Amino acid sequence: MSGHPRIIVYLQRAVGHEFSAAQQFTLQAVQAEHLGLGSFVDELRAGAVDELRHAEAFSRRLHEIGAGSPSVQAAARPVGRTLAELLRFGLATEADAMRLYAEALRFCERVADAGNAELFARIHRDEVQHYQELERRLREHGVEMKH
Repeated sequence: MSGHPRIIVYLQRAVGHEFSAAQQFTLQAVQAEHLGLGSFVDELRAGAVDELRHAEAFSRRLHEIGAGSPSVQAAARPVGRTLAELLRFGLATEADAMRLYAEALRFCERVADAGNAELFARIHRDEVQHYQELERRLREHGVEMKH
């Protein structure tokens, strides 16, 4: 099995993004704990695990199409010092993922790659859910959203 070169690049970018998000959410969980934000700490930790599962799914797909292991480094993402910053930075990370996966999905559909289209669509739905949860928390805490 082989993959379209552009799809391979999308998959590699996705792996890097997911590792960056997992790192960000892990560091945010530590900061949230320091701020005494109990249940949010658990949500951030669960989010980090979700992002690692996404990275694993994209990595597995790279192996399946014969592209091997991705050589990626997690890009540093801002963590934040306050609840508002944690939420805004998390939103930005999820928005970046949503844009990347929507673009990848459109390309997969254009080249009739149903398997990769399904993978990007599934993980895009997860990222939309994450985004909506962070938006809900922002509203719940009366934090103004900046777009």
